[in-house]
Amino acid sequence: MNSKISLENAYDLKSPSDNIKLYSAWAETYDVGFIDEMLYNLLFSVSDEFILNGGKGLVLDVGAGTGALAQALLQKRKFSIDATDISDAMLKVANAKNIYRRIFLSDVTKEIPVGDAFYNGIVSSGTFTHGHVGPTAIQELIRITKPGGLITISVNEKHWIKLDFGNEVENLREHFSDYSSKKLPIYDQHSMHGHKNDKAIVLSIKV
Repeated sequence: MNSKISLENAYDLKSPSDNIKLYSAWAETYDVGFIDEMLYNLLFSVSDEFILNGGKGLVLDVGAGTGALAQALLQKRKFSIDATDISDAMLKVANAKNIYRRIFLSDVTKEIPVGDAFYNGIVSSGTFTHGHVGPTAIQELIRITKPGGLITISVNEKHWIKLDFGNEVENLREHFSDYSSKKLPIYDQHSMHGHKNDKAIVLSIKV
């Protein structure tokens, strides 16, 4: 792998083991090398939408990575947050920030090791994208969310269209009370890289 890891490396991932390998190498430089350099703003949009739609209580940060989304949430309001990710290396960086109640490994494409109706809220930014997680994982997020709880996740727009996330959401309609979606920029307006105009769908599901 090149010493300078890029977004293209992440988008080219094919399997969970590929994800673990890449993020093990990227963990220590991810905050500066991706979030700061790329002016990645989507995590703030997810945080804002979660709060705007009434998110509260015990929250699970899915695909938590280095904890940047949780940091954005905690800048706005007090939450009790757990973190889960497929990468132990990323979670070690997150754990060092002392912002999470609990941290645990999981593969969201399989069963998350949590009981039914456990969390008041679920958040995720940057996990539902190329080479990562598809729409079938939404059902698992609904399973672990309490009735009346809120799920707010971002989905890369092209990934949303290619894998027909909209159809998956409609197929799960009987398992939640309502949902809404917004198309928002992934990166700050001052970003200068090749992905500067990329968009994401921020999906909010009221269970």
